[in-house]
Amino acid sequence: MPRIRDFSPGSLDRLADQRLRIPWLEHSGLRGKAWSFTIFFPRFLITAEGTQETICTNLDEELLQDMLVRHFGGCTANQNPIQGIGRRGNALETNVHHMITVLASRWRGTQRYFRALRRELEESSGEEQVLILRQDHTIA
Repeated sequence: MPRIRDFSPGSLDRLADQRLRIPWLEHSGLRGKAWSFTIFFPRFLITAEGTQETICTNLDEELLQDMLVRHFGGCTANQNPIQGIGRRGNALETNVHHMITVLASRWRGTQRYFRALRRELEESSGEEQVLILRQDHTIA
């Protein structure tokens, strides 16, 4: 799918809330139950013919990371490209992603936030589906 527009971090500001963050405890740091969300941030599409199309730009990625730092207190970004190969209809294609992970509280608003983030990434990038995976954790 062709890129549609720039990523708009302002669309998520209405869902930003202190309860998204895991509480920082003085003298012990982060503790307790948490979720991690891993965003497969789509950067490029490589078609069966070998042409490369930009899905999301460096600026989109910077805006996303800045937003996650503001809303969650930080994120971890892996700049090494991750390739996914699969079929879209009858055509074979390769998607190149960067992985961005965020630790978040187990609050119902957190799930709403990441559903809205996925929608914004799909609408801006033109991708049919942007993967965001959630995993349960206990921070000792």
